Amino acid sequence: MNKKGLSPVIASVLLVALVLVLATIIYLWARAFIPETVEKFGSTIENSCPNVVFDATYSGDYLRVQNKGNVPIQGIRYAIEEPGSLAYNDYMGPAPIVADGTFNIEIGDTGGKHVRVIPILLGKASTGELKAFACDESVKTTI
Repeated sequence: MNKKGLSPVIASVLLVALVLVLATIIYLWARAFIPETVEKFGSTIENSCPNVVFDATYSGDYLRVQNKGNVPIQGIRYAIEEPGSLAYNDYMGPAPIVADGTFNIEIGDTGGKHVRVIPILLGKASTGELKAFACDESVKTTI
């Protein structure tokens, strides 16, 4: 029996398998660095953030948010401004707040400090599932 040709075939198969495994590992690793695209109204959700129009007021221990625009708001991200720190809290409503809808959140006494409020929108990810997206600081309201 002649086995001279068997060794190069096994080496080639092992080399191809090794390349496929390494390519899969690199793909899965690199995919973590690319953010998932979330869409709203047919474009990326970041483009919907400047169209959000809302009003936020603070009274007693409650933060009241009213949606004055046509973009539904799923929740808000709020923070009480303190020197040296700014910790955001998220509040997700049970249903989106549509035009002229309101919700109240008990946040406690702010001690006279300012409160930052940022809207959270709901969009569709490329996988088809719904994902929440907090707009950036350019859309915030400070009260």
